[in-house]
Amino acid sequence: MSDVVHPTHLVEINAPVPFLAGPREMWRNFREYRHLIWNFIQRDIRLKYRDSSLGYFWSLLEPMGLSAVYWVLFVILAGKPQPKFALWVLIGVIVWGFFSQAVSDTLTSLTRNEGLIKQVYFPREIFALTNVGSKLILSALSLLVCIPLMVHFRIAPTPYLLMVPVGLALTAMLGLGIGLAMACLNVVNRDVDYFFRFVMRAGFFLSPVMWTVEQAGSRKSILPYLLYNPITLPLTLVRDGIDGHGLHMARHYIIYGVSFSVLTFLLGAAIFKRFESQVVKKL
Repeated sequence: MSDVVHPTHLVEINAPVPFLAGPREMWRNFREYRHLIWNFIQRDIRLKYRDSSLGYFWSLLEPMGLSAVYWVLFVILAGKPQPKFALWVLIGVIVWGFFSQAVSDTLTSLTRNEGLIKQVYFPREIFALTNVGSKLILSALSLLVCIPLMVHFRIAPTPYLLMVPVGLALTAMLGLGIGLAMACLNVVNRDVDYFFRFVMRAGFFLSPVMWTVEQAGSRKSILPYLLYNPITLPLTLVRDGIDGHGLHMARHYIIYGVSFSVLTFLLGAAIFKRFESQVVKKL
């Protein structure tokens, strides 16, 4: 009888986490399961183009094709060509595509992995971190397609290229934060997913994908509203870093953009870790 485990020694698996402890708990899980996350990222990258003849080159062809379409629609037909517009649009399409996929994949990370969640337990944020991690690597590789255009426009590499990984990191944090904040609600009501699909489509035209901060600067009346779009700073960091010049944004907009991305991620992590253990019972 002495070998019987007392009930008080039992530990609840995946217990609800206090709201403010969510980001710390997510960081702890990231460190503990980092090898599993990296293996999942490698698996996702291998499987993405496994049965494709062109394989990874689709990551280059897709943004190039979309940029060509937008260039024809908005430049040639509009009759207002600008020398570097093709490069600006290409970068905008790649970064926006990464942001859109990060939000969508994180938002649906619980519902899309329903079968695995019911079979085995490991921290459920791993699904989101894996998806965004693989998309981050593919998006960074997709930016290599900008090299021929840089050569064509005689854009030499400068130290401003260091802004590119900063912009991608802020994009990942912003997408993760929004997705994590809404992932639990999406389990309860799948309309959340459809709503955000509409928001992302509309957000494409309200974000600096087809325009730049410099172009918007001529319209002083609406410029402040455009610069408060949280994706403006990350996208501009990547674009200006490749274009080889510093940010043409006031300091308070830069502080706002960085703070918004970081706080959104922390808030999303707190919400996710607080409610995830409860809502997965509804899967």
